[in-house]
Amino acid sequence: MKNLLLLAFTLTFSMLANAGHHAEGETSGHADPKAVVTAAYAAFGSGDIDAWTALHADDFKLTVFGQLPQSGVFIGPKAVIENVFEKIAIHWPTFKITPISMTTVGNTVYAHGKLTADGLDSETMQVWVVEGGKVTAFTAFDDTDSMRQAMVTQ
Repeated sequence: MKNLLLLAFTLTFSMLANAGHHAEGETSGHADPKAVVTAAYAAFGSGDIDAWTALHADDFKLTVFGQLPQSGVFIGPKAVIENVFEKIAIHWPTFKITPISMTTVGNTVYAHGKLTADGLDSETMQVWVVEGGKVTAFTAFDDTDSMRQAMVTQ
């Protein structure tokens, strides 16, 4: 099971090495929302489940729209791992997300990203809310039709 989770994180959240670097004058501590989101992407990309979990509040809310296997509203890291990341690893085994840009407004980070997998070449917008150095909410606005068309079914 742990190997499946590591595979899911590695495949699901690879990212560019320089994505989210700070502009001059920005803080680099985890209290900075963009730094928290950048660290979350890095943890995803490396498959570091403990680091990823530590960046999220115990009751954080993740929302994925559409009618895909991972669609829904999930509360807490464990629910997200089981209901989102494990399903992505099954249905899009070569899935990757590459951040294109991030914009911070207050405690909200808007991340524009590229989604790729076998048969998938699309984009997404993800909205992250960070409070007290932890992710408290995440909403993905994915191209669900492209994802559905590329989905591996069992």
